Amino acid sequence: MEILQADTQTIHKVANCFDLYRQFYGQESDRKACEAFLSERQENSQSVVFYAQNNNGDVLGFTQLYPTFSSVSLRRDLILNDLYVHEKARGQGVARKLLTAARDHGKKVNSKGILLETDILNAKAQALYESFGFERETDHYFYYLTI
Repeated sequence: MEILQADTQTIHKVANCFDLYRQFYGQESDRKACEAFLSERQENSQSVVFYAQNNNGDVLGFTQLYPTFSSVSLRRDLILNDLYVHEKARGQGVARKLLTAARDHGKKVNSKGILLETDILNAKAQALYESFGFERETDHYFYYLTI
């Protein structure tokens, strides 16, 4: 297995896995829209995508990072918006390798840190993130305004 950074030429490989990720969160399958969304992010340099690929070229999982900035620290932060490992590849260390690629990228671009959110009931993901060194935020509330 290898971890690769997607670009405009390879992002299409991630579309099926991205579609499965969205279905996991209750969305209808729409591979064409998924590929268009990912391609637009790449073409406009709006996200960084890493994906795990086996020796046969099958995509096993991916993570997508969005840049943001902190006015207080005057530094870049990254939002780990998506992390998904195909069901058949779970338990093989794929997610940890994707997190390592995300962390290494953060260091490379001098990011202050990586922020993520996960479902309160997703105990497996929480255990993974905490074992990797993520700390649960306890001194801030996050609000969301639907537009």
